Amino acid sequence: MNTFEKQLKLIMDKMNDIEYGFVDNNENFYPDSEENWDNSFQMKYFLQPPETLIKTKYGVCWDQVELERYYLQLNNIKCNSYFIINYDGKIFPTHTFIITSNEKNYYWLEHSWESHRGIHKYNNLNEALLCIKDKFNEMIKNKYNIDNNETIIYEYKKPNYNINAQDFFTHCETGIKIELVKYELENASINDVKRIKQYKLNTIFEYAKDLEENEIRKIHNYVNATIPNQIYEYKNIVLNDNIVGSVLLIEKEDYLLLDEIYIEEKYRNKGIGTSILKDIVSNTTNNIYLWVYKANIKAIKLYNKLGFRIKDETDNRYYMEYLK
Repeated sequence: MNTFEKQLKLIMDKMNDIEYGFVDNNENFYPDSEENWDNSFQMKYFLQPPETLIKTKYGVCWDQVELERYYLQLNNIKCNSYFIINYDGKIFPTHTFIITSNEKNYYWLEHSWESHRGIHKYNNLNEALLCIKDKFNEMIKNKYNIDNNETIIYEYKKPNYNINAQDFFTHCETGIKIELVKYELENASINDVKRIKQYKLNTIFEYAKDLEENEIRKIHNYVNATIPNQIYEYKNIVLNDNIVGSVLLIEKEDYLLLDEIYIEEKYRNKGIGTSILKDIVSNTTNNIYLWVYKANIKAIKLYNKLGFRIKDETDNRYYMEYLK
């Protein structure tokens, strides 16, 4: 556990004093187990300031997020708050939560949702939000028999305190609607040859600089000759029915060679490449090897973060391995 994670743990330990429920303006307590709780909530709920919640020790997730925000800010830790809701037309189940980050990871801090209470660590924000959305959808399916595609996540700013439930809803829904990225891999076909050739050339010429004319010609000849023969080993990376890149993973006798991974520029920095690499690492029992250009600093950092280590090198590339 690093220093940042220790800070988060100390903060979450403070949350253990808080129970799930709410308090009305007359200081009446409504534990989660009370009958007619939902009706009372809509009529009598108000968003407690953190200092009030510390005293009452009863708060729903909306209140508890504000207390978490309060503790994080006292420690000069930046965070973002999120409101997840399913528009089922009847119940409208919701949850709020906090995500913070350091230079390396993202952390979902959860206290009010007891079955997921704790600090959850992720490689990127998209991965964190996808995970939480999946858990939320599973919960509302089991609890309310809601099974649809109407779950939305909003990033919302710190609200005014002492507002009622409807005003809190309105505040959150005027926040930023989050577009999550969830990729699929589909087999490439002969129709993809031209596009994948261009992907290959883009990668080479992005990092292989100052090439002479005869070297450039050889590269074009190599790409034109190899891609058609390998096309059925490629996978298209598909996002919302759009092809946004490709990956070539070659199975050898006792290891895997991650020969290529390419994501179109406007779809980069959304966690797609990280998710693909993590899935590859998780779903094989074999060692994995890859080549990466030394100039591709961002990719090298990602590979190192996922556990790849440099095994060999040439003048302009590293040969990296992930040992199982």
